[in-house]
Parts: sequence; structure tokens; C-alpha cells
Amino acid sequence: MLAIKANYQNGKITLLDAIPEKVKRARLTIVIEPDEQENETIPAQEFKSTSMTSEADFEAIGMNEFFNNEDDKNINWEDYFGLK
Repeated sequence: MLAIKANYQNGKITLLDAIPEKVKRARLTIVIEPDEQENETIPAQEFKSTSMTSEADFEAIGMNEFFNNEDDKNINWEDYFGLK
């Protein structure tokens, strides 16, 4: 994976760094970083975790199925690790 900086203005993208010659094909993921005058703030509460259990945290990040199996069903991990 390689990060390349570029500018976008009036429908045109201008690369600020060169793509190495050995790269013949690539899938691109473009991250938009607006200019300062265009920035909109996002309320902090949208980024805070509001869950009260580790199970809810794992579900929120999409890893619930990894830990939610038959071996895990009857174990309260907060008690097991003394976190309550």
C-alpha cells in the first residue's frame, strides 16, 4: 500500500508525488481532506463509545461473531478478569 498526495480543484486531480514506475495497475482509495474553509465539524458524541459492556463494544466494531461462540456462552468475561 502506498499513499500519494494530490490536489483537487475544478474537477481535476493533480498528483503531488510520483507513482513508482513498478506500479502498472492499482486500485485507488481516495480520501477527501477539504480545505480549512470547507471543514464541517462533527459532534464529539458521534465518536464516543456509549456501550456499557465489552460484548456491545465487540458488536459495534463487527467482531462479535469472533467471540460469540459455544465456548463463550456461559462465561461473564468482566467477572472472569475482575473488571466489575
